[in-house]
Amino acid sequence: MVRYLNPGGHNWANAENFDGYGISLIVVIVLYSIFFYAACTFLWLQRNNPAIRMRKIPLALLSILVLHVYLVIIFIVYPLNGTFPCGLEFWVMSIYLPIGIGLFQAQNQQLLIVSREQNLLKGIDELYRPLYPNHGGGLGGPKYWVWRLKLWWRSANTQNKYEGLVFVGMVVQFVVSLVIFSISRKFHVYGIVSHHTSPGMCREGWEWAPSIVWQFLWNFFFGPYLLWKIKPIHDIYHWRLQTWLSVIAGLPGTPLWLTAVYTDSFALVNKYWAPPMWFIPGLMMMEMVTLVFPIVQIFKHQKAARETQAILAEFDAKKLQSEPSTTGSLATRSTSSKRGKMFSMESLDECLTTNWDGLQVYASCMELNGENIIFLTKVLGFQRKWDMDFSKIRDSSRARMGMFRAALSIYVTLVHSETASYPINIESPIYAKLESIFGAAAKLVASRRNSESPSTPISSVTPWDEPQQEPLIESPMLESPGETFPMRNMSLSTTPARRSIDNDSREHIISLDDDPQDSLAGFQIPAGFGEHVFDAAFKSIKYMVWSETWQRYMNWKRSSAPVV
Repeated sequence: MVRYLNPGGHNWANAENFDGYGISLIVVIVLYSIFFYAACTFLWLQRNNPAIRMRKIPLALLSILVLHVYLVIIFIVYPLNGTFPCGLEFWVMSIYLPIGIGLFQAQNQQLLIVSREQNLLKGIDELYRPLYPNHGGGLGGPKYWVWRLKLWWRSANTQNKYEGLVFVGMVVQFVVSLVIFSISRKFHVYGIVSHHTSPGMCREGWEWAPSIVWQFLWNFFFGPYLLWKIKPIHDIYHWRLQTWLSVIAGLPGTPLWLTAVYTDSFALVNKYWAPPMWFIPGLMMMEMVTLVFPIVQIFKHQKAARETQAILAEFDAKKLQSEPSTTGSLATRSTSSKRGKMFSMESLDECLTTNWDGLQVYASCMELNGENIIFLTKVLGFQRKWDMDFSKIRDSSRARMGMFRAALSIYVTLVHSETASYPINIESPIYAKLESIFGAAAKLVASRRNSESPSTPISSVTPWDEPQQEPLIESPMLESPGETFPMRNMSLSTTPARRSIDNDSREHIISLDDDPQDSLAGFQIPAGFGEHVFDAAFKSIKYMVWSETWQRYMNWKRSSAPVV
C-alpha cells in the first residue's frame, strides 16, 4: 500500500519519493501542462486576431513557455528526491527562471508603452518611422556591427528597444552563471572556490543567489514601478489587472526561498515543500493571466461579432417595416439581443464630421486603438478637400500632386506597416492595393536622410523616461515612438486641435509650393490614384469602429453621464 507521506520526506536519499504526495504532484503538473499547452496552441492560432494583436502574443508565449520548463522541474523536485543532478538544476534555475522573468517583464511593459504612445496620438498624429538602408554584404568588422547596432537602435520603436535591453540582461545573466559554474567545485571536481559536497549541501551557498536576482528585481522594483505608472490607465482589456495579479502573486517567492535555503527555521517545511516550490504561486499566476485574459477577450470579441451580425440580419429582414433612423448621435435600434440596442451608423458619421475629440480620447486611452479614429477623420478631410479645392486650381497636375501628397501622408503615418507607429488593421487585399499605389513614393519619403535629424529629442530612447505629455508642435522631430519624422513638405498640418471638418480645419490644407529638395519631385503619380483611393480601407475601419468601439463608447458615455 502506498503511503501518502514518506516519513523521510525530501532527504536527498537518491531514492524516488513515489508516495501519495509525490504522485499527486506529478498528476497536478501533468494535468496543468495539458491545459497550458492547449491554451498556448489556441493563442498561437489566434495570434492575428484583432482583439489580441497588440499584446505581442509570440513574446508572451515565449516567456511563459520558458517559465513552464522551470515550473515542471519544481513540481518533480520532491518525487525525484535528489536524483536530479545538482549542476543541471543550477543551469535550469540560472537560465530558465531569470530569462523567463525577463521576457515576461518585456511583454508586460507593452501596456505602459502602448498607452504612452497612444496618448501622443491624441495630439501628434503625423509622425512616421524612417526607413533605413540595408547595406549588407559579408560579416564585416567591429565597425560594421557598431554601425548596424546604431542603425537598429535609431529605427526601433520603444518596445523593441526595451526588448533589446532585456536581451542584454539575458546575456549578462548567462555570462555570470557560466563564470560561477566554472569556478565552483560544488558542481565538478575542478574550480577555485568552495568544495565538492553532498547533493543537499550543493543546493545551498552563494552560487545560487544570482539566479533569483531578476525575480527579486521584477517583484520588488520593476513590477511595483510598473504598477505605479499604469495606475491611471483604465483599459477595457483588463491588462492592468493582469499585471497587478502577476506582480502581487510573485512577491512572497524570493523572501521565502532565501529563508528556506539560508536558514534552519524551515528545515521541517523543506522536507515536503522544497525551497524552489515557493515560486509556484507566482509562476502559475504569471502563466494563467497571460493565457486566460487574452482567451476571454477573444471569446468576448467573437460573441460581440455574432451579436452584431444577428442584429444586422434582423434589421435587414424588418427594414421595410422599421421606422427611419434618426441622425442624432443617440439614435438606436431596439433588438431582442442581450445588448438591447445598437447605436446607428449615422450617429458615428455625425460624430466624425462634427466633434470627435471624446471618441478619440476614449479610443486612445481605453481601447488603445486611437489610430482608427485618426484614419477615419483624415480620410474624410481628404475627400472633402478634394471636392472643395481640386476644382479651384487651374493647374490640374499640381492639384493632383497636392492631393497625392495628402494621401501619401495618410498612408505613411497610418497604413504602411514599416513606417506607421500603429498601422490600421485592414484586409490583405486592401493593403496590397494601397501598397501598389503608394509604396514607391513612401520609400522615397521615408528613406530620406538629411538635416531632419533632431537636435533635442522630446522623449528619451530609454523606456523609463517620461515622454512629454504636450509635445512641442514646432519641434523639427518628435522621437516617440522610436525615431519618428513629421511629414515635412507634405500636406497635413500638425495642429492638434480638432473641432469640425466643416469649420476651416487646418489639418488637411494642401501645400502646393515647389520645394527644390522635394523627394517627390518628378515622381509619376500612379494611374490608380484618385478621390476614392481609401474607400475600401475606410469602409473596413469604419465598420470595425462602429460595431465595436462606437458601441462601447456610447454605452460608456451613457453609463458615466450624471443622472439629473
